[in-house]
Amino acid sequence: MVKNNFWSPYAAGIGLGLTLLMTFYITGWGLGASSAFSLLAGVGIKTISPEYAKTLEYFSQYVNAEAPLLNWILFEVIGLFLGALTGALISRNFKLELDKGSSMAPRTRLLTAFTGGTLIGFASRLARGCTSGVALSGGAQLAVSGWIFVIAMFIGGYIAAFFFRRLWQ
Repeated sequence: MVKNNFWSPYAAGIGLGLTLLMTFYITGWGLGASSAFSLLAGVGIKTISPEYAKTLEYFSQYVNAEAPLLNWILFEVIGLFLGALTGALISRNFKLELDKGSSMAPRTRLLTAFTGGTLIGFASRLARGCTSGVALSGGAQLAVSGWIFVIAMFIGGYIAAFFFRRLWQ
């Protein structure tokens, strides 16, 4: 018999809710992750071409900051990674694997993962927030846009699953 080493979804949900509450209290912002990647892109562009970076209005909040790499959002993302890694190691559930359907080639899986990640990253910046920022933080504030996003996300997921299901069989 295999022992289940996963957290109770109720305990995890309560923990996430308390983390979100404390994030609002301490930082004045909700949870999110996509702006960390925009921040790193802005710092990278400024490092490579400072003159060009000055012309990009989108990155101005990142490239004009005194110490952009001390932004709390970077520490949130690093903490998210380290917390997930620690949890997986403690529960003995950590393993490196390529999760894919039996009929899917590894190259196809990597291509679909990269394409999906790129699309959702681009879309999250267009929406001015990722799923955690819009759904969790927006939903917690009872923002109509947050709830509409969650509903649209699930509908979109079901529609996409219809077309990609054959790859996982």
